[in-house]
Amino acid sequence: EETVKPVKRRRAKSTKDPRAPKHPMSAFLFYLTHVRPEYSAKYPGMTVGPISKMISAAWKALTDQERQIYIDRADADKERYATEMQKY
Repeated sequence: EETVKPVKRRRAKSTKDPRAPKHPMSAFLFYLTHVRPEYSAKYPGMTVGPISKMISAAWKALTDQERQIYIDRADADKERYATEMQKY
């Protein structure tokens, strides 16, 4: 006896307004964009996944004081997003 599974239908993807403000980046994303070129040059030919894992481990090893630069940038980006959303 074969059981027939019901066909799952995909939900229609809502269209994104291209004029909408970009979401704020996290502190880790600011760190990632700052450090990724160094890791890419250091490990040429390595794919994104392993490099991201190494960068993640380096992020976790940072002290709070070292992270503060990126946290400040993230806070400023959150403020930018909030003001742009009010105007939008």
